[in-house]
Amino acid sequence: MTERNQRNSKRATVNMLVGETKGGTYFMPLLANLSESGLMVENPAGLDQPEEKDTFMELMLPGCSDIIWAHCKQVRKSSHGFFQARAYKFVNISAVDRKQIRAYLQRCVGLA
Repeated sequence: MTERNQRNSKRATVNMLVGETKGGTYFMPLLANLSESGLMVENPAGLDQPEEKDTFMELMLPGCSDIIWAHCKQVRKSSHGFFQARAYKFVNISAVDRKQIRAYLQRCVGLA
């Protein structure tokens, strides 16, 4: 896969923990970036995590009063140094939660 931007929407760099439920287990990876169509999380390599492609994410963005819930599908996985990164596409997210993400992106980058 090349380094060209394969996203349909702009993304914002974010450094905060999110909740991830995968295979019935709860994890707290670092949210690395966010867009209207998905997100990328990072965690230390070597953690014993299920190899499931579907996951549920929960996050609370700065300036938003509600928790955002999303069913996601893993579209890419990579390793760099001590960290493992996984990119997810939103499969099922409410219109209200997507609107909160859009408002957050507009505040961060002004391009959402």
